[in-house]
Amino acid sequence: MRHSYPCEVVLDDEEAETTGREAYVATFPDVPPAITGGWSVQEVNGHLRDCLETALSFCIDNNESLPEPGESEPGQVLVAVSAPVAAQFALYEAMRAEGVTAIELARRIGMRPSRARRLTDIFRPASPSEIERALAAVGLHMISEVAPLEQWTPSPEPAPAL
Repeated sequence: MRHSYPCEVVLDDEEAETTGREAYVATFPDVPPAITGGWSVQEVNGHLRDCLETALSFCIDNNESLPEPGESEPGQVLVAVSAPVAAQFALYEAMRAEGVTAIELARRIGMRPSRARRLTDIFRPASPSEIERALAAVGLHMISEVAPLEQWTPSPEPAPAL
């Protein structure tokens, strides 16, 4: 289960014209409600993961499938959710695919249903051991992977035509 999504960051011409300040807008083509921005490259990069995770949490709130991430295109940056959140999203997707309710999950792992419901709430982080037990109860386990951090950088201006 991959939880990294392409993101497009562009200079916000309207904001620059209105305020005279450089500003950027970031959108995720596969996650339409995910939109953020910043006044600098550093600021916009600092908002990308939180924006993506929050927008994807809306799918869980609405009992919808998480969108399938597309391939990154030139000029886009690939933004991954944090490892703990990826585990919670994987648990949510597995429960949904198998039709496992929080009550059934709680029964399988010997936990109160109210606690089991929180295992997929990214704003109430669960312990790694709880997530591992829950994933095992739906036939999954976690595999850790480390990859280079991608951050958006403005592309250089094209060379002037001669």
